[in-house]
Amino acid sequence: MDRRDETSGLSAAPSESVLREKTGPTAEVRPLPSDERPPPRPLPPRAFIEAAPSAHEDASSVNSSDGAGLLPPEAAFSEIAAEASARSQSAVETAIASALAEIKPHKPIEISEISLPAGSSTAESDLGGMVPRRMLEPRLELGPPPSFDALRIDAPTYPDRPQQPLKDDFRPASGPWPIAKRVVRVLAWVAVGWLTLVLALIVAYRFVNPPASMLMLQYWLSGESVTQKWVPFEQISPNVVRAVVLSEDGRFCQHSGIDFEAIEDAIENTDGRSRGGSTISMQVVKNLFLWPSKSYIRKAIELPLTVVMELVWSKRRIIEVYLNIAQWGPGIFGIGAAADYHFHKTARALSVRDAARLAVSLPNPLVRDAGHPGPGLQRLANAILVRMRLAPSSQLSCVLPRRRF
Repeated sequence: MDRRDETSGLSAAPSESVLREKTGPTAEVRPLPSDERPPPRPLPPRAFIEAAPSAHEDASSVNSSDGAGLLPPEAAFSEIAAEASARSQSAVETAIASALAEIKPHKPIEISEISLPAGSSTAESDLGGMVPRRMLEPRLELGPPPSFDALRIDAPTYPDRPQQPLKDDFRPASGPWPIAKRVVRVLAWVAVGWLTLVLALIVAYRFVNPPASMLMLQYWLSGESVTQKWVPFEQISPNVVRAVVLSEDGRFCQHSGIDFEAIEDAIENTDGRSRGGSTISMQVVKNLFLWPSKSYIRKAIELPLTVVMELVWSKRRIIEVYLNIAQWGPGIFGIGAAADYHFHKTARALSVRDAARLAVSLPNPLVRDAGHPGPGLQRLANAILVRMRLAPSSQLSCVLPRRRF
């Protein structure tokens, strides 16, 4: 007998037997009302399990015969779980899942681009009011604004010592040393400014006649009269040029402003009879820019300025300036004023003897009077006259043309 018939017979047999027991074997069988019928008995588990095929049976024949409409247990349970999950999902979740499945963005998805459907009565009835309505509404919550406390700079604290006002930390130190440093700084700036001015004047005096010398300025400040008359080099007598060069600086055309041989002679001869180591170029620098008193500081400043002047000026310009700023008497400066004061002549009309007297009076013009010479001055003038006759023309070639014999 078939298993279905067996199971149906098992489920129907009790009711008929009970019916016959109550009514008897001869009683008429009649059906019970629906409300008095007992519930049907459940089917046993073996009713849902297909018997395993034997080893000699072919798998294809089993699948195509009696078990054609049955599924394996795993597949049946998977379909049951899927059906239960589909029924438990709400309409809102189904719409969201379908929308997300259809979106294929070509760029990163922004939260603002995804629009969720609004809550509906169907969703509320399906969810049973378990989910609040605000959870179904899309919203974007922003956190609190960032604080920039890290940019705030706190005042430094020193636990080891008490804080003091800023003005106390920068108080000038007391004592003589800061004052001395300030004085030295001021003197340095003054020296730099003076040196710059002197260099500028050296360049300017190459083309412009100097208006006065430092010795003239000293006379003016003391209230004494000063007499000077500038005479160009072409209007000065050659006798004066020859006499002054041979008396004051015999190697004027051979050195470059500093005569080292004359300086050595002046150091070796300490009896006071030597002429000294100053050249005409050094005397021009002293008369124009420095003070007249003798000192090693003046010599240290005089030497480099002399070298600069020799580089800028010509020898002829140096002797021209020297003859026009040299002192020839009390308040008498320049060869023009000297010729008029001592001989009542012009500078061009001076003779050989007049030029010799003027030349020997240059070392001490306040004592030696070229216009009224004494025996000593006359003896020095005669010696200069001898030098002028014996000196070769090459010795004065830088300032005077050579003489033709």
